[in-house]
Amino acid sequence: MIQPMNKYAFLIFHREYEAFLGELRSLGVVHVQEQKQAKEVEELQQIIRERTHLSEVLRALRPYATGKAPETTEGTETTEGKATPISSSPTAPVLRSEEEGRQLIAEVEAQLARLATLQEQRNALSQEAQEVSPWGEFSTQGIARLSEAGYTLSFFALPVSRFTEDFCQSHDVVSVSERSGKVYFVLLHLCGESPELPEAECLHPRRSIGEVEAELQATEQTIQEARGQLSTSVPHYEEALQSYDVMLENRLTFGTVRLQGDALADERLMLLEGFVPSDLAPSFEAALQARGYYFRQIDFDPEVERVPIQLKNNAFTRSFEFITELYSLPNYQEIDQTYLIAPFFMLFFGLCFGDAGYGLVLLAATTLVRLRSKGPVPSILTLLQWLGAGAFAVGLMMGGIFGIELPWAHSPVNIFSQEKMMTTSVVIGIIQVLLAKAIGAYKRGRQQGWRYSLSGFAWVLLLSSAGLAYALPMAGVILPMSVTYALYGLAGLSALVVFFYNSPGKNPLVNFGSGVWTTYETASGLLGDSLSYIRLFAIGLTGGILGGVFNQLALSCVPASGSGASVVAHVLGWLFALVILALGHGINFGIAMIGAFVHPLRLTFVEYYKNSEFEGGGRAYTPFRQK
Repeated sequence: MIQPMNKYAFLIFHREYEAFLGELRSLGVVHVQEQKQAKEVEELQQIIRERTHLSEVLRALRPYATGKAPETTEGTETTEGKATPISSSPTAPVLRSEEEGRQLIAEVEAQLARLATLQEQRNALSQEAQEVSPWGEFSTQGIARLSEAGYTLSFFALPVSRFTEDFCQSHDVVSVSERSGKVYFVLLHLCGESPELPEAECLHPRRSIGEVEAELQATEQTIQEARGQLSTSVPHYEEALQSYDVMLENRLTFGTVRLQGDALADERLMLLEGFVPSDLAPSFEAALQARGYYFRQIDFDPEVERVPIQLKNNAFTRSFEFITELYSLPNYQEIDQTYLIAPFFMLFFGLCFGDAGYGLVLLAATTLVRLRSKGPVPSILTLLQWLGAGAFAVGLMMGGIFGIELPWAHSPVNIFSQEKMMTTSVVIGIIQVLLAKAIGAYKRGRQQGWRYSLSGFAWVLLLSSAGLAYALPMAGVILPMSVTYALYGLAGLSALVVFFYNSPGKNPLVNFGSGVWTTYETASGLLGDSLSYIRLFAIGLTGGILGGVFNQLALSCVPASGSGASVVAHVLGWLFALVILALGHGINFGIAMIGAFVHPLRLTFVEYYKNSEFEGGGRAYTPFRQK
């Protein structure tokens, strides 16, 4: 359900405004109504830029995270009010101010920049090693002595096809190596002479491959040490930077809330408005009265104002709020449909999974993770537990476990059997669509008046009564004539409302024309929406068939009993069978997980929400509080 909200106006003397905001933040229950954007103030823009910069630094650190935090030692010390430089040793910096946070960011960026410089140097050395490798080992000192004696050794490269014997004899060159279709050679000549070798490429290796590789190895060692040092410190850096981000967020939130106050009486008074959940309102009012602040509860119009939304559900439904929030929160004038979505989504998930074994694996895995996790349990984990339990139960009713058909899989009385699943899927779809139409009519009655909802409820009664009157006899259920006449009479009365009272206050002829058009839209829409639910049958059937195929492939690797196969053949056969079972069912489980999420989401957000006239657009309740 949507938690009711109270709206309050606060009138504060301008000198007490920031102190009042501090008290308001300590209470932590007021959702301040935002009328001005933080981007309008340079100070707040600077905080936003700092947080963006911090996020970039955290993202740059992520590749060096090892997931293991070393033992912590003493934190950052301060001297004469100034933070000392935080060393790169594995210590846990304790940030006491934003200045220390900025200092930590500067140190981290310096380490990242040094590492980037080393990596660029390594790349340059690798390129140089590739260039000088054809020349092998040579002495630069020997070349220098040749130069003192009046000779120069020049280095050249030439395509193999042009490096002929005539070329060697004509120019008196010496071949050093041959690589990648080129011959690398040298030519000794007098200093000051310029040898004329127009077809050759003149090269200038500064040093031998040994010298380059030695420097490359030293650089690589330095990089590994720097990476190891950084990886050791990353867990503490992340913890400290996140605490710095909390500091910035608190300052940004405080500045944003401070901005929302309207100055009155020549800026001597400040007016602030906000929302508080109704169940917290008494204690909130008592706290403000005890502090001597002036406030007053005021009325609000949900059609004009964006009232914050806080959902309040039981333990089961609360885990499905994740599904609701994926699309949009309802607005304050609507109803929270999470408790209506939850059982259908759980059923759809199980039908798409189509196998009790996969549901059991999901339930066991999420339960194990939950038992081993520390701290608050993520809502998605609880959701997966419920979905795993639902998939296990529905899979048992469908008669499949790890691709093995159970005895009741093809029972004529099992409505979830393969032979009846398509009809069952369509029936489930019709039920959900009719429920959605009833919710839409209820919503219209709350917003516009109940007489405007009569047409919507009449459509639900018309479709339900007509459907029961025709569908039950087709299913072999013999209805008494009185019941049949009652259903026809209910359908007839509903038709009168649909055709002549669909728009209260308008001419009956106009209503009749509107009813005819609505009949066409409803008939075509109901057909398309109901047929969309066949996907539940198709996806669940596919998963079960694939599981059975992998079982058959695995068993085909095992020699039949009495075939005379050796013990080694049986052992190898079972090993191959286990590998096929693990890989096959693993792939099938992954595909089933994707399909079981995507398609129920589609049926919920498209077919159900459309027929329930869901508007959405609600803004989450975010109380002003210290983090």
